[in-house]
Amino acid sequence: MKGAPRAGLAAAASSVLLWVLFLPAADFERERLALEWRPSALVLLLAAGLGALALWRVRLGWTARLALAAVLLAAALLQAAQALVLSLLDRPLDLYFDLAHVPSLVGLAAASLGPWQAAGALVFAALAAAALVAAVAWAILAWQDVLAQRRRAVVVLAIAALALGQGAGHGLVSFAAADAIADQGRRLAHAGAVLTGLDHSYDAALQAPEPSGDLAALAGRDVFLVFVESYGTAALDEPGLRERVAPALAEFAAAIRHAGYGMVSSRLVSPVFGAGSWLAHGTIESGLKLDPFLDQLLTRSGRATLARDLAVSGHHTVAVMPGIKKPWPESASWGFQRTLFARDLRYDGPAFGWFDIPDQYTLARFTERELGPGHAPLFAEIVLVSSHTPFAPVPPYVADWRGDDPYRGLAQDEWRRIYAEPDWAHLERPYLSSIEYDLKTLAGWLAALPGDGLVIILGDHQPPGIVSGASSPWTVPIHVLSRDPALIAPFARQGYVEGALPPRDSHVKGMESFLGDFLAGFSTAGS
Repeated sequence: MKGAPRAGLAAAASSVLLWVLFLPAADFERERLALEWRPSALVLLLAAGLGALALWRVRLGWTARLALAAVLLAAALLQAAQALVLSLLDRPLDLYFDLAHVPSLVGLAAASLGPWQAAGALVFAALAAAALVAAVAWAILAWQDVLAQRRRAVVVLAIAALALGQGAGHGLVSFAAADAIADQGRRLAHAGAVLTGLDHSYDAALQAPEPSGDLAALAGRDVFLVFVESYGTAALDEPGLRERVAPALAEFAAAIRHAGYGMVSSRLVSPVFGAGSWLAHGTIESGLKLDPFLDQLLTRSGRATLARDLAVSGHHTVAVMPGIKKPWPESASWGFQRTLFARDLRYDGPAFGWFDIPDQYTLARFTERELGPGHAPLFAEIVLVSSHTPFAPVPPYVADWRGDDPYRGLAQDEWRRIYAEPDWAHLERPYLSSIEYDLKTLAGWLAALPGDGLVIILGDHQPPGIVSGASSPWTVPIHVLSRDPALIAPFARQGYVEGALPPRDSHVKGMESFLGDFLAGFSTAGS
């Protein structure tokens, strides 16, 4: 096949390639990734531009074609990333903040796949990107060959201009990629304005009156605030998840009741969905609904926090952060007098999950270090991470932690089961196993916990949309426990219900309400 027919087929194949490139897009109404069958405005704009250049007898060289192809591929990837973030995290993509987490995602892939498979995947991704850029550059070349004839250039330019003008008004053209680019531009400008002090939209939040109280009712009492990663109400509400979590939660309730605890439960609305745990932690601590900007501004503000308030009331304040492997200078700004990072826990056993350290070890090590006989009243914020995405491998629960190697007795068949490759299409399976593991671990820890202090256990956010469903509410369970009924009473007065299952209530408070309610419940005026 020669001449015009071959050029026409090449141009047709090029058109199909560019159409397919922009198929993945966000369905904002259903909050999920969908296929966008309408032609992209960027592709029509490319056709119009090439037609105009052809009329002026301008032909792009390989360097220009490769650069233009890279721009088109970046726009298509941005459109797809916007859809993926919406589907998994139920929020808009924000490259200013999200790009900083790409190394962590690469680390997650390496930990999940193994170093060799991860390296192979990265090489494959790089080669695939290069091949796509080359293919798009070839597509541009094929169009240029067809448009070399002036009459064809005029026709294509007219059709593209008409499609852009008329199709936009009738919804026949997709502006998803253009909208995504414009949205990221606006977000970048907003970030610059906020961080340079030109945007004052957060001033009111930072200058709002701080909740206050003397916490007299907690004098001499230990207080434990325990976050369970990805423990969302989807685990209690979605039928496919509830059928396994409900029995595990019932066993947890029975175990802690046997250990002498009373318990009340409720729900809170997290400021994040699927990821961003630190914003949930900070919202509980500060009494402000945090986003990434307010989080940064808050750490510089010196506002009161839960840890600071408890320090003033005579508590030694400790944060236990097994997921933090690098320096975290902001720790002191939250009011913690000491922070136990991953390195401080000195775990050298088998690695589990993204953060390596099993939650049972974290709790055992914390108890050993901080809860010795005659210890000062303690406030500890403990973050459990074994239920972090991708949830696998899930640590086995070990009844006796007194030995140097608690996993010594596990058979090889059990190790093979633990480290088997998860089914990436069904991450709800390891997710459920990780929640069951944490509930069993917490029950064992609470049974051996000395004293009659206050224990608050809550989730930080829902699991990602692939597990919870992107339409799930942003709610998490919260359980309040103590061997002293007087420490549970303030929460009961606020509407918490007895037991481990919080009711499904349409009037759920945000996490930002917790600090004010806590101070009011345990201070002189509220006790």
